[in-house]
Amino acid sequence: MSKLNKEANILYLFHHLHHSSDIHEVHHCGEKHPATDYTINHCSCGLHRIDKQIANGDTIDENLNKRKVLIKFTEKCPQGGWHIESGQVLNS
Repeated sequence: MSKLNKEANILYLFHHLHHSSDIHEVHHCGEKHPATDYTINHCSCGLHRIDKQIANGDTIDENLNKRKVLIKFTEKCPQGGWHIESGQVLNS
């Protein structure tokens, strides 16, 4: 998998869509959802930063069942936290 595809797939684990009429909004998980224990923001590096080094992302398996994926982030952001794009899967 190329680096670009890996980063896109890691980001996908921490975003979700809201459907409202004809409008689809993409939200960061953790931004407005109290069920998560982390916060995600855009950083001045042009990436996404998360305030936990290890966090669960959400995905769907081949049977369309929800599944948690544990991710560890390896690159610190100068603004604090870690860059999501540096995530490594700890379980699969």
